[in-house]
Amino acid sequence: PASIPLELSLKEGPGKAIIQTKSVPRYSPLAGDLLAGNTLLPGMTATNGSGWCIFVYNLAPETEENILWQLFGPFGAVQNVKVIRDLQTNKCKGFGFVTMTNYEEALVAIQSLNGYTLGNRVLQVSFKTNKHKA
Repeated sequence: PASIPLELSLKEGPGKAIIQTKSVPRYSPLAGDLLAGNTLLPGMTATNGSGWCIFVYNLAPETEENILWQLFGPFGAVQNVKVIRDLQTNKCKGFGFVTMTNYEEALVAIQSLNGYTLGNRVLQVSFKTNKHKA
């Protein structure tokens, strides 16, 4: 239960009743002020409505998926992890993606892990954005 219903309206169609619920994210006492500006930035994407995609940059060539699971797991539910690899060498190309279920947990993970030193590399962690061509 990540949200609280604010408004419930009933619409009737031909022989059907459709219930619409508007909801707002709940305040998390564990996150303190981190959620004060709880707004989505332009270009931020939720992956098909089922999670939040996080871009992780500056990974070492030997990085494996299990490292990202271990890094992000303590912050909340991780749905998917993908390390992008070179097809010839099978080494990490330096970046990957982590999909988390909950926006607030993803936000705390990003704020905690952006700038984190993994091995001898400083990670850059942010919400994945769609690049729009002009």
